[in-house]
Amino acid sequence: MLWQHVLSLSVFTSYFLAIIGLFSLITYALATSKGKPGALKVATFTGLTIASFAHTWYFMFQYMQWSFAHYLSTHQDLNSEEFIYRLASWLYDTSLFEEAWSYVVFHPLNWWWSEQLCLFTAGAWTVFIAIEGTRRKVRHVWAYMLLGQIVAISVASNLFCLALILSPESTTKNSKNSKAKPRQIHAGPKLWISVLLSLITVAYTPYSTEKTFLPNLLVMHGLLFIPLVSLTDAPSPYSIATRSLYRLIHIASVLIHLRTVVGAVFFLNYATHNAPKQPLIAAWLVLHSNPAQSSIGWDVVWTTISFITWTFMAGKSGPDALGIFSKLYLLCATPVASIGVTAPYVLQPKAKSAPPASAKQD
Repeated sequence: MLWQHVLSLSVFTSYFLAIIGLFSLITYALATSKGKPGALKVATFTGLTIASFAHTWYFMFQYMQWSFAHYLSTHQDLNSEEFIYRLASWLYDTSLFEEAWSYVVFHPLNWWWSEQLCLFTAGAWTVFIAIEGTRRKVRHVWAYMLLGQIVAISVASNLFCLALILSPESTTKNSKNSKAKPRQIHAGPKLWISVLLSLITVAYTPYSTEKTFLPNLLVMHGLLFIPLVSLTDAPSPYSIATRSLYRLIHIASVLIHLRTVVGAVFFLNYATHNAPKQPLIAAWLVLHSNPAQSSIGWDVVWTTISFITWTFMAGKSGPDALGIFSKLYLLCATPVASIGVTAPYVLQPKAKSAPPASAKQD
């Protein structure tokens, strides 16, 4: 076996070890939290974590199996080799990250699914975990982002909701400060610049070339770690109100997603294809067109369910309360506009009413 094959096997093994390590780090932090939340909230998001992980990774393992079989079908000479050699050859010759993303990007209908998750993650969710992670003193916020990128955003978002629920600030500050004078929350330049640049990479993704595709993906993912690696509440003269940042994200997401929807509609009605022209049927068929697409598509669905559940269960009074209009907008607009578009709008009320403690991001 070549040393390159050994290295490929080591990287593949390290990937799963990293997942185990992140789960261990996060679950330990959750288990040692001192908050006293309601049992229903904990049970709900624990169940959503397990369900989203099982569902998305069922398709992820299917994708790996499909990719391995497809590779062997084009390399017949390897059939006589031992399994470990065939596995190592597949890992060495195949960039699973790039291959999987290529299946979910370069088609108008596939990108309609995948963009929803990209917009949510690069936009509202990054701001949400940065601000709330600081405000409620959640440990290892960066680990939730990394887990979301290598496992599933829905899994990471459910675990982060558990972290918020279990934080002492979540169970004590709402009741103490519900009548306190609101103070505006601000986002520092490290946060808002990273988020806006990441949204640009999302908009560019379906137009990337063979040379720029992988670098663009890596930049998109890497930018989201910058504001999370070292969270701080130190003020900055270049900070902007978080409400304004959510508003910018909302406007940008509307424009980006509208372009994608127009492209998908144009393809269904005017391009030559064998897919049905009914949008719902076409979307369902594309969702199951490839295991890689199924994994990220169902991640979109589970992430949407989790976020809606959070907005209705998180807080009914105090700084985390949402108005009836925001809840109706979330329920009615999300199936049409996607969670990437509706989440930043719904999160704006939280930016209006912050606790007395500072929650600025440097």
